[in-house]
Amino acid sequence: MSSYTVLLAEDSDFITQHVSQTLESEHGFEIETVTSASETRDTLAESDFDCVVSTYELPDETGIELAESINGDGDEVPFVLFTGNPLEPLAEEALEAGVSAFVSKSSGATGGMDVFANRIRLAIAAGE
Repeated sequence: MSSYTVLLAEDSDFITQHVSQTLESEHGFEIETVTSASETRDTLAESDFDCVVSTYELPDETGIELAESINGDGDEVPFVLFTGNPLEPLAEEALEAGVSAFVSKSSGATGGMDVFANRIRLAIAAGE
């Protein structure tokens, strides 16, 4: 299995630690973490990633605003929105902003991460 590099934007230390450790140890991803939208953009300017995973509620803007800002210039990066909010009200706006896939925190952050890892792989494959 090839190793994908993923940039995780999440401001909760608990969720960051759980998600990054599980995706690295059980699914073979290389994870780098940041805590804000501005830090995400700065990190993307310095390094290439196969995918960005972002929580919906970042301290400085929403994950949808972040997706639009990094995918609005035509240089698309697969983007997975990781949220505890109901997905239905966000879906249309998120897809228009360049979000590739969604993962619910209620199922992904506390239980098995197989679905989460699969959504990341599918988002990357769709972008290739």
